[in-house]
Amino acid sequence: MRERITECLAVALLLLVAGAANGAPRKSLRPAPDAEAAVACRAMEVHTDRESRMTVVVFHQADDASVEALRAMLRSHSGDAVTVEIDAAASGTWRGTVFRLKSCFGRGLLLFPASAPPLKDGTKFLLRLAAT
Repeated sequence: MRERITECLAVALLLLVAGAANGAPRKSLRPAPDAEAAVACRAMEVHTDRESRMTVVVFHQADDASVEALRAMLRSHSGDAVTVEIDAAASGTWRGTVFRLKSCFGRGLLLFPASAPPLKDGTKFLLRLAAT
């Protein structure tokens, strides 16, 4: 199982690097997101590359109640901006990009600057679509 997640992470990271290399800005044609809708999630794997100053998080829902909301968010908003909140009192929120991992059922990928507060494997957080 861990090898499969690692493979998904490697493929997703390669796709992200290739997309970033072309320098084309991403524009969403989707309707404006409801910034108040939050989905409870849990980090499965967290990797930070200090050289590229990026953190990548493979995640899934935090509990059974969040399964459908996360599925809908990932299907409709892969590649869109999100805000991540671990503990509003301690860390605040920060902005990143969410991707659906099509080859890993029920998994998402977060990409955000390494300067954001650190996440660890198993950390629970709230994911919201960012207002544009």
